[in-house]
Amino acid sequence: NTGRPMSFWFSGFFNPAGLLTAMKQEVTRKHKSEKWALDDVCAKSEVTSFESPMQIKNQPDEGIYIHGLSLEGAAWSKAEATLAESEPKILYTDLPVLYITAARKTKVDPRIYDAPIYKYNCRGDKYLLAYASLTCPQDKPPSHWIIR
Repeated sequence: NTGRPMSFWFSGFFNPAGLLTAMKQEVTRKHKSEKWALDDVCAKSEVTSFESPMQIKNQPDEGIYIHGLSLEGAAWSKAEATLAESEPKILYTDLPVLYITAARKTKVDPRIYDAPIYKYNCRGDKYLLAYASLTCPQDKPPSHWIIR
């Protein structure tokens, strides 16, 4: 009734892949003059400084904010804006609000860990939705976080 929400509760969607596809279509249409094709774009994410969706005051120009995701075997360091080791005996930690948009496929940054986002707490291609690009600290490459 009041329009689009500031942030989407991603884990509350029955079909979150549909939300991501719709977002990619919307962004691709905005870049029609640049001849973007839906097949040439992928979901690009960025961790924001928002701890809660209530802190968001404006919607992004393109793309969406999502919340409700957690990290398994790692934590997010807000001070350093990188992945960090989780506290002992804490398996899951909340991830701050993510900004997701569509972007043309580019080269991979060696300091970025593409963390898989699954629909269910069950790893496998069947439930894989997208990847969240998370910055790694200087001393721990992406291979460290894959093992986690």
